[in-house]
Amino acid sequence: MEWFSASVMLAWGITFALPGDLLTKPDFVGFHRYTSSDALLASVFSIMGAAGLVALYINGRWPKNAIIRVVRGIFGSVAWALIAYAFYDAAQINNTPLGTGPLVYALLALYEFVSIYRAAHDVRYHHA
Repeated sequence: MEWFSASVMLAWGITFALPGDLLTKPDFVGFHRYTSSDALLASVFSIMGAAGLVALYINGRWPKNAIIRVVRGIFGSVAWALIAYAFYDAAQINNTPLGTGPLVYALLALYEFVSIYRAAHDVRYHHA
């Protein structure tokens, strides 16, 4: 699950970095509560996604990588929950039916808590 979430995070970063203003699309109107910049979202998601993938790749070979995994998991759980709410909010603002986004990203947020637990276990294991 950590691999999947970090990959999705990196994909979000790459998507926001593509030409055009994604935040002007109707589905993303709820994101204006948090930011008005595609570049900021591209940077944050790319860095956190890439850092998570690197930490998972070196898993167990560097004692501090579990801490990076915990931080990425915390960021991921908050980010996915906010994204779920932003898609829900966009449906309310646009007066459109609720799509799959809010529930899918809420599940990602939920499963990030499992990732945090597993990474925290690794932190205790390496520091015990």
